[in-house]
Amino acid sequence: MGKKRLHYRFTFFQRQFISHMLVSILILALTGAGFVYYLKQQSYVHVTEELSSAGKVIVRLLTREEEEPTAPLLAYRGLLSERKISFIILDKTGEIVYRDPKMSAALRNKTFLDGLRARIMSIKDNQSFIVERSPEQPLVVLTKPIHPKSKTNDMYLFIFSPAVGFKDTLLALDRNVGYAAAFIFVIAALISIYISRRMSQSLQPLRHATRKISAGNYAARMPIIRSDELGDLALDFNAMAVQLEVSSQKLEQYELRRHSFMTDVSHELRTPLTSIRGIIEGLKNNLVTEPEDKHKYYTIIEKETFRLIRLINELLDMEKIENGLIALIKKNSSLREIMETVVETLEVLIEAKKLQIVIECDSDLVVYCDYDRLTQILINLIKNSIQFTEYGTIRLTATETEASTLIDITDTGRGMTSVELALIWDRFYKADPSRAKSSSETGLGLSIVKQLVEAHGGTIEASSTPGIGSSFVITLPKVES
Repeated sequence: MGKKRLHYRFTFFQRQFISHMLVSILILALTGAGFVYYLKQQSYVHVTEELSSAGKVIVRLLTREEEEPTAPLLAYRGLLSERKISFIILDKTGEIVYRDPKMSAALRNKTFLDGLRARIMSIKDNQSFIVERSPEQPLVVLTKPIHPKSKTNDMYLFIFSPAVGFKDTLLALDRNVGYAAAFIFVIAALISIYISRRMSQSLQPLRHATRKISAGNYAARMPIIRSDELGDLALDFNAMAVQLEVSSQKLEQYELRRHSFMTDVSHELRTPLTSIRGIIEGLKNNLVTEPEDKHKYYTIIEKETFRLIRLINELLDMEKIENGLIALIKKNSSLREIMETVVETLEVLIEAKKLQIVIECDSDLVVYCDYDRLTQILINLIKNSIQFTEYGTIRLTATETEASTLIDITDTGRGMTSVELALIWDRFYKADPSRAKSSSETGLGLSIVKQLVEAHGGTIEASSTPGIGSSFVITLPKVES
């Protein structure tokens, strides 16, 4: 087996601190190098300006005098020696035309002179360069071509001066810049530690809240104490936590209703099947002999069979709608005809509760729909109104606009509270569980209604007042959306 590799774990604080330090070091290095270079250049420019001024005087003396300018040069040499400036004049072939008699021995050697001769062919006016000498001070050299009136050949002036204290100045400068950089680095490190720690601490609430969320505590929230991107992150996190909390609550409600639904379905299936089985055994064993009793029990079997068929059909409809397997065959149909058909279908239930049903719909009003599915929608809604209306009227009203057909189903039933109204479209929800069991309701009817209406491209809205009644308004488009 290979050796397990250990990886160092960089924390957010460490990453922030290191990045700040790298930026600080880069800025200090560039700033320090630039500052030192600038001061070096300024020192160099100062020396070259002094040499240029002296060179102009020498060139003027050589070009103005018709005779040999030895005497004026010697006089001016006295002034230059006080400023530690020396010079030498070479002709085009590199021969010495004039040399400062007080020039040091180091400047008289062949190596130095050959270096000057090598520059004759490329010499330019006021061209300067530095000759490094160890262990002595570096030498700043400035060149000037001379065109004397009394000579036919050009001459070349090399005037130079040691950069006195140049090395010491640079060392002191480097040392002082180093001290300043170290001081600034320490200050930058302290500031970086403070900023990085604050940034790291700002992420701790997010870490704690995330752990709570992962543990199932969806009520966890982050405190919003910043107005930057971390503050935006806290807002987004809290919005996510709210959605998770709502989803969790809905999931819990759904699970409770699903469990209730499974219990109800089991009961609904078991009760008629048990009843049918008992009756069949009684008939099979000739326990029921009277024709009237047999007819009664056959009626019960038929009723229970219808209950089972309706329950299974609702379950199948829900499954088809959820999986997008329902196919709507839309066409223009007479809305009044559909309403009258539904009322006739439910006439027995309406008469049993002695309710009145009123249809307010023009005979020429048409609706663009799937005939069978709109019939199913109206049956479910009107059965719902019948179930929760003990007396009074159920009113079916149809109107139209330029783009839509509106169907309003209003009853004078017990009404619903705002809490019940918010839940009626949920699957398995029953406003009155005890009443639903007695009427074999499964809690799927209104959920199926809503999904069928939306499959038509329409909308359905409900409003209700407790003790006064409820109203359901369906809006269907006249053409395909």
